[in-house]
Amino acid sequence: MKTIVIANQKGGSGKSTLTVHLAAAAEAAGEGPAIITDTDPQGSAGDWFNQRKKAGLDQPLYAPLALSGLAGQLEALDAAGASFLFIDTAPSVGAVNAELFAAADLILVPLNPTPADLRALVKGLPLIKASGKPFAFVLARVRSNLRNNDGAAMALDALGLVLPTRMHERVIYAETFAHGKTALDIEPKGVAAQELAALWRAVKERIQ
Repeated sequence: MKTIVIANQKGGSGKSTLTVHLAAAAEAAGEGPAIITDTDPQGSAGDWFNQRKKAGLDQPLYAPLALSGLAGQLEALDAAGASFLFIDTAPSVGAVNAELFAAADLILVPLNPTPADLRALVKGLPLIKASGKPFAFVLARVRSNLRNNDGAAMALDALGLVLPTRMHERVIYAETFAHGKTALDIEPKGVAAQELAALWRAVKERIQ
């Protein structure tokens, strides 16, 4: 099982949306079972899964995760046949998330291409680097044709790898998330679905 931790010091970066859509993209690619878990006290990804169950959808799966006994829980998920675990985290990269970083095969950092997000990253990046684990940036909530987009990508390239696929600001992401669904469920051949498939391929290449 490969463990992917989605983390950012700043709230509103799109962590939960990225978490559930990547897990759904893994399932759509036939590379499940994909498991999501939520260590953010706000519980956005967990709430999403509960709504998904009400809609009669059962993939990706959800597994609660506690930091106490973390290694044993990860071993149990691996033994149960999980292929990928996606961990949504609190908007902080303090001591709690440091334990998750240690268990990660890849840390993904979603960032809006704004000066505020780049400034917030300065506080969290040292801990991410100190984990010694591979990490990559994902430009998220990107609005087309903004000068900030390429400027942010260049700045991030100086710090580490930026995945080539960007997750754009799309109404379908917000609307589907509220109902426990994904863009892949509603428009499996749409622009957002193609974007997600490309992003998942980029993530896999980074892990392998």
